[in-house]
Amino acid sequence: MAREIHDTLAQAFTSIIIHLEAASLKITTDLEGTQALLKTGRDLARSGLTEARRSVESLRPQALENHDLYSALQQLAKQMFSYTETQAICNRVGTAYPLEAVVENNLLRIGQEALNNALKYAKAREVRVELVYQPSHFILRIKDNGQGFIINNDTIGGFGLLGMTERAEHIGAQLTIKSAPGRGTEIVVFVNPRGRS
Repeated sequence: MAREIHDTLAQAFTSIIIHLEAASLKITTDLEGTQALLKTGRDLARSGLTEARRSVESLRPQALENHDLYSALQQLAKQMFSYTETQAICNRVGTAYPLEAVVENNLLRIGQEALNNALKYAKAREVRVELVYQPSHFILRIKDNGQGFIINNDTIGGFGLLGMTERAEHIGAQLTIKSAPGRGTEIVVFVNPRGRS
């Protein structure tokens, strides 16, 4: 439950705070831009509230109810980076096929955490989200060109990266985190979908 709250409420409120801070900087110089930022903040708050209710009820994330995984991650990236100077690029390789609901749920949350970390910490100019559908495997890759960090037990022990690791283990996926100061960060999740060879 703590992981669900972190991946839904904490991230929603972080996005709201960032948008409201941006709005406060523009309030005296750009009324139209301020209104747009405030609208996005309200939309994020509503979305966060809906997700909080769903987390408590342990339901499938709202983003996956009306969209496939690619569309859900694309929408999430667009929403998170809409009022930043960071360019979010989403790409799908191969012919999409459905994954088990539990796999998609966990992949969405891993992607959400990676995007949130890029927003909060990376100071990236570009974030790339790639979903690779191969007959024998599926790959989710999120890469930014931000400031990166040193990978050690302290960073992996942080709740966000630990949550990603636990989610990957839960679905039998392989998670790889590559990062170095000044070289950005790359999160790769490799999944062998059941029932596919």
